[in-house]
Amino acid sequence: MSVEQIWPARWGQERRLEFIDFRLLWEGRVNRSDLTNYFGISVPQASMDLAKYRELAPENAAYDVTQKTYVATQSFAPRFARFSADAYLGSVLAIEAGILGPNSTFLGWRPTAGIVRDPSREVDPSTLRSILSAIREHRTVLANYQSMTSPDSKRRRITPHAIAFDGSRWHARAYCHIHNEFRDFVLARLSGLTLEEKSQIDASDDTEWHREVDIVLAPHPELSAAQKRAIESDYGMSDGKLVLRTREALLFYLLRHLGLLPKPARSVLSDQVVLDNRKDLEAFFTKHQIILG
Repeated sequence: MSVEQIWPARWGQERRLEFIDFRLLWEGRVNRSDLTNYFGISVPQASMDLAKYRELAPENAAYDVTQKTYVATQSFAPRFARFSADAYLGSVLAIEAGILGPNSTFLGWRPTAGIVRDPSREVDPSTLRSILSAIREHRTVLANYQSMTSPDSKRRRITPHAIAFDGSRWHARAYCHIHNEFRDFVLARLSGLTLEEKSQIDASDDTEWHREVDIVLAPHPELSAAQKRAIESDYGMSDGKLVLRTREALLFYLLRHLGLLPKPARSVLSDQVVLDNRKDLEAFFTKHQIILG
């Protein structure tokens, strides 16, 4: 039996009640074998868990004698599980992408799903381990780094304090001892890492990392009224606006991810949203020499 198969058994009853709630919420049914198979508990324990759930949420489930299972009632309302489409779809995505195994989530039945995969950005596990150690122990790292501006990799001395995902790849947020400023280093471009002494660099000095900024999205003004309503619904906008908060250090990546950086002219349907608070961010654009049309 694999580790993945046995580790859920260590969870207590509260976690098993959440499991029952989850299965009723998203699959409409749950029975004792679901509990015994997933958690590795006995049939009597599974029966007690189901009885406890019905005691705490008596209106949520009814026993179907024909199917020999508990089914969600019309009045079902989740008591323990998150009623979140993002949480459910995130579990499906993680399984389809191979990030998690089937037994690492509460999903039992799941729909056939397809995903669009980004090109693989392989990170050496040893590199990640060294970066995590440096962050945890406040140490400096000496490493080879292949930048886009140099034909050959160069030795860099950096002091990392965080990691960040830009939508397609992972970075180390670190103080660069060559340029004497905080920068982003793509993890996949680091190699030959050596942990050095404790660092005196204070991560709180990385103001761009700690400062948060808002961007405000709105439907493109040239869309029709019906198209604007579709975009507002798609993005979950309120009063025609959506506010996204991010670290200033990640703002460039967010704008790039949303297609809001300078680009050749395209159709209105391609540019479905616009940056509504552009003037509020002019200082950032000027600092990073970003010219928006």
